[in-house]
Amino acid sequence: MEQEKNNKKMFVVGLVIICLIIVIGLSMTLINKRQTNQANQQNNTNNQINADEQYQVKPVRPIDETDHLWGDKNAVVQLIIYDDFECPFCAEFYDTLEKVKAEFGDKVAIAYRHYPLAMHPNAMAAAAASECAAEQGQFWEMYSKLFAENKFGRMSPEQFKADAKDLGLDQVKFSQCLDTEKYKDKILEQMLEGTNAGVTGTPTIFANNQIYPGAYPFDDFIARDGRSEKGVKSIISELLK
Repeated sequence: MEQEKNNKKMFVVGLVIICLIIVIGLSMTLINKRQTNQANQQNNTNNQINADEQYQVKPVRPIDETDHLWGDKNAVVQLIIYDDFECPFCAEFYDTLEKVKAEFGDKVAIAYRHYPLAMHPNAMAAAAASECAAEQGQFWEMYSKLFAENKFGRMSPEQFKADAKDLGLDQVKFSQCLDTEKYKDKILEQMLEGTNAGVTGTPTIFANNQIYPGAYPFDDFIARDGRSEKGVKSIISELLK
């Protein structure tokens, strides 16, 4: 009888110990899970902060000696153009810039930067062609040639080489420059700079650091939603006041 009582006591004690082990195990699991969730939440917060910092729009790079510049670098109005030689809207904006040059002269500085879009198969080669022409001192001459080819639908590396010949450039030097993609890194770097500054398409204009996306016409115009919008002439005129 006494032995039976002892066995029951041992059973109860063992059962209590097992229950305690289970409770402690569950508690540790819950604590670990809570700590893991807190760590994940902190990581997510840190990742979001890093993402916000990474994609935060930065000020556009000021005009410097690496830019192809028309006009006086110290002009009152600084225009920075992110452009694509194969973009039809950029070809329209080419005409607007010609009017700007004629109207404002040395009051305006115009810097051209590359932003060839992936949807345009010859845009990268056209950008490279302009850089290869710049090696021989004829960036702006090739710039005009390329937009003329754009309007006529004659965009190809072979045509760019023909344009170089028309401009009297050294054919061997130009072709070697174009075929080896010598300026690809420079073009991609300008694209990254543009993206960081808020460029999403072409043309995009910065007038004294203020961004104007799209092919703004020279004169004031009515937007699709019926609002009156300032053209490039008015934008520049206000900056000159």
